[in-house]
Amino acid sequence: MKLLRGIREFRRFLGADRRLVFALLLAVVAALATVSVPYFLARITDVIFAGVVSAKLPAGITHEQAVEQLRATGQEDLANIAQTSGAVPGTGIDWSQLGPAPAVAVVAIVVVAVSRISSGLLVNTAVQRAIRGIRERVERKIHRLPLTRLEGRRRGEVLNAMTVDVDNLATVIGPLFVQLPVLFLTVIAVAVALLLLSPFFALIAFATIPVTAGVAVVVLRYAKPHMERQWRTTASITAHVEDVYGAHDMIAAYDGHRQTTRQFDELNRRLEKATRSGQAWSGSITPVLTFCNAIVFVVIAVLGALKMLDGAVTLGTLQAVVMYTQQLAAPMSELTSTMPKLQSGFISFGRVRQFLASTEESAPAVDDAPVDEHARHRLPPTVSFRGVRFAYDDGAPVLHGVDLELPAGRTTALVGATGSGKTTLTGLLQRFVDPTGGRILIDGEDIADMSRSQVRSQMAVVAQDPWLFTGTAGENIDYGVQHGRPVDDDMIESLLSGLPSGRDTEVSGDTGLLSDGEKQLITVARALAADPHILILDEATSAADPRTELVIGRGLEALRNRTTTLIVTHRYSTLATADSIAVLADGRIIEQGTARELLAAGGEFARLYGSPHGAADPA
Repeated sequence: MKLLRGIREFRRFLGADRRLVFALLLAVVAALATVSVPYFLARITDVIFAGVVSAKLPAGITHEQAVEQLRATGQEDLANIAQTSGAVPGTGIDWSQLGPAPAVAVVAIVVVAVSRISSGLLVNTAVQRAIRGIRERVERKIHRLPLTRLEGRRRGEVLNAMTVDVDNLATVIGPLFVQLPVLFLTVIAVAVALLLLSPFFALIAFATIPVTAGVAVVVLRYAKPHMERQWRTTASITAHVEDVYGAHDMIAAYDGHRQTTRQFDELNRRLEKATRSGQAWSGSITPVLTFCNAIVFVVIAVLGALKMLDGAVTLGTLQAVVMYTQQLAAPMSELTSTMPKLQSGFISFGRVRQFLASTEESAPAVDDAPVDEHARHRLPPTVSFRGVRFAYDDGAPVLHGVDLELPAGRTTALVGATGSGKTTLTGLLQRFVDPTGGRILIDGEDIADMSRSQVRSQMAVVAQDPWLFTGTAGENIDYGVQHGRPVDDDMIESLLSGLPSGRDTEVSGDTGLLSDGEKQLITVARALAADPHILILDEATSAADPRTELVIGRGLEALRNRTTTLIVTHRYSTLATADSIAVLADGRIIEQGTARELLAAGGEFARLYGSPHGAADPA
């Protein structure tokens, strides 16, 4: 029942595909044609064998007379064979008795081959289309997840869901929706054929079925936890490799390769143990079935020979029994070897489905209609935080009623101790998360009433960790251009002049060819290309040396002249350029003013940056 329920859930998950239906129909045709072949071959064998026996009998007498003569001379076994074969003494092989059997057998074999090839092609196409659809769903899901959901996961685990688990699903779609039904149908058809042919031999052949079922149940029960552990550990290894690759410079700097190697070795040992245990259980099915099938074949061969000598069966019937027994053993063996694969696939299916069932961001930006250029603010807007409160899902409060005004076209700096909520505030402004209380207004309009795309289309962000897409510096900058609007090419070229190949410099998010300062140059140029109306600078010059900071500062100055700018920084040199500085502490704005005014006031800002005469850049 669990298997059937799982198949139904899997079917709903994949959606309808007529290719799988047609593939199943072709596979059914192939299975039925396969079952018919032993019958026609048995007919051919009986005719030929009867002709061989008749050639050894004296001509001119009847069939009954020949049987009586053999019994009279003590040749009981040959008499029984002659009697059951219906041999006519002295006639030899009567080819006319074959009838259409050979042609039908050849046609059946051709039908089997064509049907299996066609079914395989259809299954392959359906599987690849289904897997492509699943990958697209996973990719679309990523864009719909709340930022907090992604921050709570290692990138390697998401990567594993998109690659390893999805690829594992591909190996079970065909067996689940085509191979498995055909195997059951083949077993039923062969069982019926055996019962019609010889109930005695059918019961002998059926002796393996309860053994097979029992072994399969035991193996699946004990193999499942090992398979689950295998896929969990595979995801952990993928995440570990991703983490190590992304932090290889830091690992080398701290000589941490021994620790990461120990962690990898431990994960690798766990994966080896889980895989070995799972495969040991799974691999135990085939030897057991092979042994059982060997016993059945020996019993059928011995008893069949005895019954043939007794005249109870013909050679063709015995041949058909053996062939049907093989056809029964093959799907049973294939079925039991498929079950662990299906179990593994269902584990991956559960992991992928769990990821796709993750809670989505309300009204994700990816679903928004394109923002009309004319609907954007044409002048820098005023941004207002009014009583903004925020707490994470675990209930930990971060902001306790922030009131802050960002005047239109002015630069406001936000400072505070580590963990005071500065980055959380910028995330709220970008609608990565929504406040648990209060409102954020852009020119008097609550951003909660605007789509996320409407909010973010007005902004450009230069973050502390500059993330770049693999490609050239120019391609990364063009990513910021919206609606084909012209950009400040002169300033952008000035920013890029410090790169090895200017716009054509090859970059990526993990490249070690560029310094962090050079990466920040590119992100600043990208923000300049976006020509935003709201500019967010989150430690935008944290990795820059003084010269690079000066170059970045000139580029940002060009933006600040026509934007409303929010700066999050610890650098006093950057703070000094702000029109106003707001100090965030304990989730509230506790003081605000210019750098000189705040230093003179002797409050939290003065505590962080010293006296007016001794203010220093803490960076």
